[in-house]
Amino acid sequence: MTYLIPPNETQIEHIKNEEFYQPLYKLDEDVTHLMEWLTKQPHLPNITDRKWLAHFITGCKYNLQRSKQVIESYFVARAEFPEFFGSFNREQLKEATKQGSVCLFPKLTPEGNRIFCTTTRPSSDDDDYDVMLFCQVSIAILDLQLKLEPMYGNIILYDLKHVRLAQFMAFTPTLTKNLLRCCIDSFPLRVKTVHYINPPKFMSRLITFFKLFVSNKIRDRIFVHDSLEDLYQYIPKDVLPDIYGGTGGNLEKYEEDMLELLMANKEWLEARPKADLSRRPEHTKTDELDMNGTFKKLQID
Repeated sequence: MTYLIPPNETQIEHIKNEEFYQPLYKLDEDVTHLMEWLTKQPHLPNITDRKWLAHFITGCKYNLQRSKQVIESYFVARAEFPEFFGSFNREQLKEATKQGSVCLFPKLTPEGNRIFCTTTRPSSDDDDYDVMLFCQVSIAILDLQLKLEPMYGNIILYDLKHVRLAQFMAFTPTLTKNLLRCCIDSFPLRVKTVHYINPPKFMSRLITFFKLFVSNKIRDRIFVHDSLEDLYQYIPKDVLPDIYGGTGGNLEKYEEDMLELLMANKEWLEARPKADLSRRPEHTKTDELDMNGTFKKLQID
């Protein structure tokens, strides 16, 4: 069950015109290679889901060396930061939506990019904000996206209309660093742009804080919009929900569909594999991985 609309012919043609694009037969060969490589890594799980691995390789721009690097980080992060991969139930998610929500938009942009949207809602009780549940759900959604479709590119959209300083302060430097390690560093995530709409008075502090943890490339892709008209220059109206002046549907319906998708995959999410750190080779370090299992610097997109 999914509400995510796959790319149409025009979007597929745009994707095929990317300089890194590889034909399906080459992708299939790379999947086989990656499966064989995984069997030789004593601390990593053996993955037989060829579709999942193909989505992973696509997100890494068909670069096998980078795919090995990111997949290593993907499974190791799950072992090092288990708090970000806890289970949740429908009641918890329903309660959390009173503070805000996280969802994917059904329609892709003309370039084939998927919108990952975070919204906030008016609330006077800061104690109700469960920052760890927000982190868990965000990662779970990325995992579901990776399961369901190739990660050609993601656009991050933050609606901060009702965000409060206490919510911002809940993201301590350590929490933020570890969360981004589990998201940006450990997914084949191609962050195309990051957009903030309805910025609060303390927006400059938020941006300054966020930039401390991301690469220069992502810093240059951050945009703050004082009006929706400005946002339309980057995301067309037919992709956006009606609350943002778009024609793409209803945001609450997106959120309901996202909740149902999470619940339908609850068992799969709770059984996500991770690395066995006790079997990790001593020579493997988190900053250098070559084709045989030694790390190189990760580059975003």
